[in-house]
Amino acid sequence: MDAEGCFSVIVEVLSPLKCKIRVSFEINLHDKDLAILYRIQSFFGVGKVYLRSERNLCVSRVTVPSDLLKVIIPHFLEYPLISKKGGDFIPWSKVVGMVSKKDHLTKPGLLKILSYYASINRGVSPKVSEFFPDITPFDRPNQLLPSKLNPHWVSGFVAGDGGFQLGVQSDNRYVLGERAKFQFYITQHIQEAELFRLFEGFFGCGTVYIRSNSSRWDFIVQDLDSAKYKTKGLLRLQGGSVYYPFWPTPYSRGSCQI
Repeated sequence: MDAEGCFSVIVEVLSPLKCKIRVSFEINLHDKDLAILYRIQSFFGVGKVYLRSERNLCVSRVTVPSDLLKVIIPHFLEYPLISKKGGDFIPWSKVVGMVSKKDHLTKPGLLKILSYYASINRGVSPKVSEFFPDITPFDRPNQLLPSKLNPHWVSGFVAGDGGFQLGVQSDNRYVLGERAKFQFYITQHIQEAELFRLFEGFFGCGTVYIRSNSSRWDFIVQDLDSAKYKTKGLLRLQGGSVYYPFWPTPYSRGSCQI
């Protein structure tokens, strides 16, 4: 959930002191992973799965406040997130509680919700800011990272925001003038800088790069031996047969079972 989960609060302004508040917990994946979302829905026992074919996306969404209060919030209280999304969870869960009690229908309650809303994800939308220009965002507590990453957490995070690439690069040192380029990567927003340093320590290899044209960071392992042996244990945590995309064989469409 640290990778592809989202705690959402949508504020629709109906009049200067009247707003419609919608809360949801969502997971967005490529539509090739639709089966995973159905497994997640089965795990929680609440919510619905939607297919957005025009964008090649599928979404698992929980919107009923009572389901959020009884199922989703208790889960993340017992198994807390460690990325910055854990900071979103705290004010988001407070909004869910207030909406379930209809506090948003009162002026003090609405203003309090707007304070929480302003501290979640991208903050206040232009339309809401136009009607409520003096919103003071909730002071989010600092997100404490563990000293070491849990291997199972890393495996799940890579499934959402990691990947394996194989390409061909020009290199005159080789007979054909080209060489294979291998890469294992994890990508995240620049705000997760401290978390990325933990990846370096966890794998004992790799480098963190800042993209010059966006607010994204990449943790990249390009050395073949490191990519093969230091990430092999990670892949096995995903259970069952493991397919490594670095060694093409005629039997596996570009993947080699290890």
